[in-house]
Amino acid sequence: MSEQTDKPLHDWVRQSLDTYRPDYNPTDWARLQRTLRRRRWGRWGALTSVCLLLVGLISWFVVEQQTDNVKQSSTTLLLRSPKPALILDSIEAHNSDALTSSSGIPKMEKLMPTAARSSPFYSFATVKPTSVLQPVIDILSPTRKLNLLPTDINEHIPLPHLIAFSPEETAIKQQMITGDFGLDSTSYRVLDRNLRTWPDAVVVCDFTTSMYPYTTQLFAWFRKNARNPAIKGMVFFTDCDSLGQQTRPGGPAGRMFVTRERDPAKALPILLDAARNTTRNNDDAENDIEALLFAQQTFPEAKHLILLADNISTVKDIALLSKVKKPVHVVLCGTTGSDTTRAFQPDYYTIASHTQGSVHTLEDDLTPSLLSRTTTLRVGSHYYRYVAHKKQFKLTPFSHRPRHFLKLIWL
Repeated sequence: MSEQTDKPLHDWVRQSLDTYRPDYNPTDWARLQRTLRRRRWGRWGALTSVCLLLVGLISWFVVEQQTDNVKQSSTTLLLRSPKPALILDSIEAHNSDALTSSSGIPKMEKLMPTAARSSPFYSFATVKPTSVLQPVIDILSPTRKLNLLPTDINEHIPLPHLIAFSPEETAIKQQMITGDFGLDSTSYRVLDRNLRTWPDAVVVCDFTTSMYPYTTQLFAWFRKNARNPAIKGMVFFTDCDSLGQQTRPGGPAGRMFVTRERDPAKALPILLDAARNTTRNNDDAENDIEALLFAQQTFPEAKHLILLADNISTVKDIALLSKVKKPVHVVLCGTTGSDTTRAFQPDYYTIASHTQGSVHTLEDDLTPSLLSRTTTLRVGSHYYRYVAHKKQFKLTPFSHRPRHFLKLIWL
């Protein structure tokens, strides 16, 4: 039996293929390229979708972890706060207005005196755990210009101060924490220029309404000059008695607030208490002399008194000036208001002259006994020159500091 072979079949197939030639079509390659591109983009699209899904899941997990940590930290801080039930029970709802120049800072309603509670400037906000902690978070924020307050703020600031939401209180805290007191740096610059010549001084501050920035900037100066021992203490006066009622000559004495602290964290509660005491101070005239006498008695070792005075206000108790026995250096804060014919209130010049003290503005330092016809003074955007025969400053029409040329004309 012969072996079967497939060679004839293979030869026939080979001959048939040699004679077969398919028609050439130039669009076949273009179709193949499109198909390959669709397959390639499909694979990349699927890979991208998977990556985005993974990133989304990771982000969600991280956010959830951070939220849990914040909640845990909030719970821990709340548990450390004394009497948390008192916080929630003592605060009522309100809508907070924008910052105004009015004074008065709220406390917890149950802890406030009746007279202060009746003020329209006191308001309260519904407290949630995050809102109670917000002042702490703000103070500890690394974005602040200056970190003046300690980490454990409860150590120095009583709980009612942490949960009050008055615009005035917020402004005072902000100025103390950041050192940002606005464009008018009168107090800071006067101390920087003169404090070396005023050893053992006591600062007496008018702490009413718009005077807050002029007082808080003192602590910015303290921070820069922490080792300077010239300041023995500070007295804040508000022209109100212990019940928050405005003082009258011959009536109850005004309430004074005293501190020897230079640390803003420790001094802040004193400033807040003083601000709360000025809710019924409606008159322009202030009890500056009474405050000077109080400082003179409280700090008998003081050799100089520095009075931060509101230049728009007069002095109601100027009749007591003869009892002031120490030199008073008057720092004029602000302007005289709409009456630009006056550089300052005459009462403050009288105080400085009678006590052998001085008068100071943002740029100028004046000693009453050394004034001459060439003396000039800037208050706000106005310039004044001294008229010797009238013993007063006269408003000039210049927009720059005038100069006396040949003792004849001003240029």
